Amino acid sequence: MIMIRHAKCYREGYPRPRFVRDTWTNLNGEWAFSFDDQNEGERKRWYLGGKLSGKIVVPFAYQTQASGIGDERRHDHLWYERRFTYQPKRGKRLLLCFEGADYAAKVWLNGKMLGKHVGGYSRFILDASEAVRRGDNILVVKCDDSYAYTQPRGKQRCVPENVSCFYTDTSGLWKTVWMEEVSDSSLAYVMASCEYEQQSILFEYEIRGYREGLTLEIEAEFDGKRVAEIQTRLYSDSGKVRLELALRDHMLDMKPWSIGRPWQYFDLTYRLRCNGAVLDEVRSYTALVDYRTRGNRIEVNYLPCYYFRMVLAQGYYPESGLTPKNDEELLRDVLLIKEMGFNGVRMHQKIEDERFYYFCDMAGLFCWLEMPAMYAFTSGSVCELMREWTEIVLQYKGYLSIMAYVPINESWGVLQTSENEQMQQLTAGLYSITKALDPTRLVISNDGWEHTRSDIVTLHNYAPTGQELALAYGDLPAFLRGELTGDLHTRAPFADGWKYEGQPVIISEYGGIAYRTEEAKDWGYGNAASSERELLERMRDLTSAIVDVAGCQGYCYTQFTDVMQEKNGLLTEDRKPKADPAEIRKINSVMRKS
Repeated sequence: MIMIRHAKCYREGYPRPRFVRDTWTNLNGEWAFSFDDQNEGERKRWYLGGKLSGKIVVPFAYQTQASGIGDERRHDHLWYERRFTYQPKRGKRLLLCFEGADYAAKVWLNGKMLGKHVGGYSRFILDASEAVRRGDNILVVKCDDSYAYTQPRGKQRCVPENVSCFYTDTSGLWKTVWMEEVSDSSLAYVMASCEYEQQSILFEYEIRGYREGLTLEIEAEFDGKRVAEIQTRLYSDSGKVRLELALRDHMLDMKPWSIGRPWQYFDLTYRLRCNGAVLDEVRSYTALVDYRTRGNRIEVNYLPCYYFRMVLAQGYYPESGLTPKNDEELLRDVLLIKEMGFNGVRMHQKIEDERFYYFCDMAGLFCWLEMPAMYAFTSGSVCELMREWTEIVLQYKGYLSIMAYVPINESWGVLQTSENEQMQQLTAGLYSITKALDPTRLVISNDGWEHTRSDIVTLHNYAPTGQELALAYGDLPAFLRGELTGDLHTRAPFADGWKYEGQPVIISEYGGIAYRTEEAKDWGYGNAASSERELLERMRDLTSAIVDVAGCQGYCYTQFTDVMQEKNGLLTEDRKPKADPAEIRKINSVMRKS
């Protein structure tokens, strides 16, 4: 089993691994709960508390067995209630943190509305200081969800039953709810961005409750030894500060992170002081890592040393849907992916728990971060997608393992991208806004086909044999010019008016071979394999054909595990291998023939 070394900031179960305070209160567990199918709860003032008759286990969606309910029928309006005790302290503020509430949430504390949030995949934090009281407190949350095509929903179905690759929907609180106490002046945000060429890190910070006399102190440790520190006086509630990370007492003064050296990171401590007294202390980590393209190659730390052997994962669990039960489940997935010889994972149509990306950082596994799709192109849906995507990028930027962002997949929600200029402007605009927020990572405009502006050209092809893949991509430059006559399994690589500009190419979906299907609704791509041997032979045939494509820099196999009716995983949904992981690892070590 692969072993990992944890960053000093790691706290089991803590939902924000790169911004860690020592004290926090987990509010997961049993809550009072009721459906509100008539949407009358607000009129009847359920937010005052004591009105909900049922029970639910948070953070699991009511559709899952883990929630204690397991009702897969549609309910658009949901109410939650949790009581807790608290002793307010002078000079302290109470923050309520919601990792994920799908889709729209309203929050009350002791009958006073704290705030609202729209978007199922990003964190939101509310200041409860003015509403909290000494002793018993009543926290009430209302979540509204629907089958609307205009909201980003990913693989969540918008019909009464599962169909094709669309699964049971996820409504309400589906990630951790927690609270923490901070000083009146505290660190709201500190983001570390690598400046690889300078061997330095640029820190961007925001202060909650700014006042005169504040200073920010940043300390960096490497392998348990303090190696750099800086203290700067603050003159506003936001700003930037730079810290050099050259190790002057080492033979090699630069220690970059890579999947082969995941232990080469720096432990960080942030302290906010006022007149010398510590008001806030937060722990984190960062590393020197650089992702860029040079011609048709992807470079990691300026070296074209990786052939990307990735697997597509959708992050579903048998009893709990999109929600992992604990850290162990997330770490297990990372280690299983590595055990099978993959060096990267594409999290498909899901914004995974931050702890997953932490484990990828610590174990060494490249990641693609992908936005769940909307399914209708309207002015409103474009605004919702852009707003939520920017929240997500700001929340997740800085994870060492995230090498690429994927705002759109297969033209979902923008089905006329090939000929529709407005839709092309959206995918190109998402590329640009993502680069504006995080220029340190690569961006794929529309994974699979019909690219506009994109750092990587990605292709999807579910051809059943390696011979057909070889026919499609035997002359890759011709294919990228739009000469599709040799291939029946994909669409044009570029939207009308856009053309190939020499970018790296990755075949980011292929395979999808089903094995051991039991029901008529179960499916995979092509005919199901009848044995473990056949599954391995077909995977080897397809993978070898891709490896032999001149000019291609990698692949992403579909997929890691089965998901409900989609039985084309290398593992079952409960993570039992369908084939020997060592044999899959051999396939992932196949080299180009010439």
